[in-house]
Amino acid sequence: MIVYVESNFVLEMALEQEQSSAARSILSLAESHQIELAYPNFVLSEPFENVLRARRERNTLQKSLVKVLNDLKRSEPHKQIMLDLELAINVLKDAHVRQIYLLYTVFGQLLCVGRCINIDASNFREASVYRDTLDLSPQDSIIYSAMVTDLKKQPEQEPKCFLSRDRKAFGHNGYRSIKSELEKHNCRYIDSFMQGLSFIQQKIG
Repeated sequence: MIVYVESNFVLEMALEQEQSSAARSILSLAESHQIELAYPNFVLSEPFENVLRARRERNTLQKSLVKVLNDLKRSEPHKQIMLDLELAINVLKDAHVRQIYLLYTVFGQLLCVGRCINIDASNFREASVYRDTLDLSPQDSIIYSAMVTDLKKQPEQEPKCFLSRDRKAFGHNGYRSIKSELEKHNCRYIDSFMQGLSFIQQKIG
């Protein structure tokens, strides 16, 4: 069975979001060779940009909290608030270090057990068509085009699924067209890693 994923699969685990356990289970199935995990190479940079952007936002908040903390240090009645703020500042500092560590760890695993789909000129041309007909963003159209190109090369009888929690991209008004095209290649779009894990477990027995 082939399981296609994109950048939010990596981010789910790196950011320890609510479905990270299911995503890790799917990654473990690939490590044990029970499924094939495939991803377009275009998705490799986005998780790092996402984490770095979050860091910049936290840095702005952190500087604001430090200023508030310094102001409160002059006031004796606010000692407890000061302690809470110091804790919050430390959490903000530690969050990025942990997320970067997890991101590198997940990437290392994905690169070892997954199959990277390269983007070529043909994919890129098709992406512009998908962008217009399915109202996809430039990034999502490239991801989708690469995946569909790869699907066409796979045995039709082999079960496949595309896992992405990005409902705005792949579950919007053009969803019926996306669903219909994927089903032609025996592939199902699933917008939940928990539901995806259940679907995979049913298929592989």
